[in-house]
Amino acid sequence: MAKRLFAVLECQSLLENLSPFVETKRPRNSTDDAESPTCVSPNSVIGFPELTEEPRSDSDRSALCRLCVRLPDGRKVQRNFLRSESVQLLWSFCYSLIDESERRERSFKLIQAVPGDYKSLYYGSETSFGESGLDNSLISVIWV
Repeated sequence: MAKRLFAVLECQSLLENLSPFVETKRPRNSTDDAESPTCVSPNSVIGFPELTEEPRSDSDRSALCRLCVRLPDGRKVQRNFLRSESVQLLWSFCYSLIDESERRERSFKLIQAVPGDYKSLYYGSETSFGESGLDNSLISVIWV
């Protein structure tokens, strides 16, 4: 299991490093995007999971993970996730906030600011929000 996770993270890192040099086109689907259960990033083959409904803020706070996302245009958006949900939903959330015209042209990555540095978040991570330590964090969406 550890070897498999390492291989996924290594591939993700390689994709991030090569993506500025690779010209790719978004695949044309005959189905409507609203009917499709996943979204496709323009510069990768990774499909994002379907974004779930936001948990109500009057729910048990110990079961919630609250995040603030800073978008490339400067907007900040806050959202609650269940601690048991996959961190991969964060990519779905960010993807839903980006204008469709920008989605076609660019790909993005997510980083978390930590004192004196930053940490890149990897889509291949299969952790939950509770395990990730992202609670009350500011996540920045960066164009690649």
